[in-house]
Amino acid sequence: MRRVYNREHPLTQADTALEPAVDPSKSAKSRRSIGPLLALGPYILRYRARVCGALIALTVAALATLAMPIAVRRMIDYGFAADHAGLIDRYFAVLIVVVAVLALASASRYYLVTTLGERVVADLRAAVFARLTTLDGAFFDTARAGELTSRLVGDTTQIKSAVGSSASVALRNLVMCIGAVIMMVVTTPRLSGLVLIVIPLIVLPLVASGRKVRARSRAAQDTLAEASAYASEVIGAMRAVQASTAEGAARAQFDRAVEKSFAAARGATLARSWLTGVIIFLVFSSVVGVLWVGAQSVLNGSMSSGQLSQFLLFAVLAASGLGELSQVWGEVSAAS
Repeated sequence: MRRVYNREHPLTQADTALEPAVDPSKSAKSRRSIGPLLALGPYILRYRARVCGALIALTVAALATLAMPIAVRRMIDYGFAADHAGLIDRYFAVLIVVVAVLALASASRYYLVTTLGERVVADLRAAVFARLTTLDGAFFDTARAGELTSRLVGDTTQIKSAVGSSASVALRNLVMCIGAVIMMVVTTPRLSGLVLIVIPLIVLPLVASGRKVRARSRAAQDTLAEASAYASEVIGAMRAVQASTAEGAARAQFDRAVEKSFAAARGATLARSWLTGVIIFLVFSSVVGVLWVGAQSVLNGSMSSGQLSQFLLFAVLAASGLGELSQVWGEVSAAS
């Protein structure tokens, strides 16, 4: 069915949310990409001040976190020396200040990003409903009211997760990962080179597995929408169902729809679980191997204990950032 362009509510994510109800075959291609989420740009850019505030808080939190390994290194290399005994109190005082800045910046980032997601989803729901009111009657002859309602509520909730919490976690871990990798190179280029060699071995499975997660997550959303649409139709025609004594058949069909939805959701969750587990194993296994090489360098005197500790902390930050990004990728894939 041809969609009419509306100047007040242009074709954006609002129309994407309706596509499965119009023609599922047309949306098959979009399911293989997170491109539809880019249509949220105009909604997000309405609140530039909030976005800028969140980015500033994110940067401050990242810098505070990246400063902690440096303080730990100096404390190990100099604070425990007999001729620098007084410095250890200063280093611990600095760490307390850094932690306070990190806590304040993280709280600000969480508030700004989460409220931004709530605001964007509220605007998007209003746009979807406004778009529905502009469609002609022929559309509602073929579309099911229950499925449209499910899309209006359920799909936009997935988008809220992507724009709100998932975006916040993704930005934080992306900045942390990049900053940690840079500081690892500054600390010891030799060990950092070994880490950078294994990064492609981690990223490639992430991208490949993300496609399977997207397909299964969309299938779970579709089956849930079908079950909700069937329940809405049966409830709306309950008098006719009871008059024809078809309650048992209706219950049986709805039970099958619910089980199908559960199976699809379980498949999507299993795919995301495997993705998360594989990425975490690859990341931390590579870190353990590199640290073994670093321990040999400390033993032969080519590296200090403080340098190895600093590199270790930066490696853990980079590894945990990649591990969190694998989970966020699954959530964003589910919303696309």
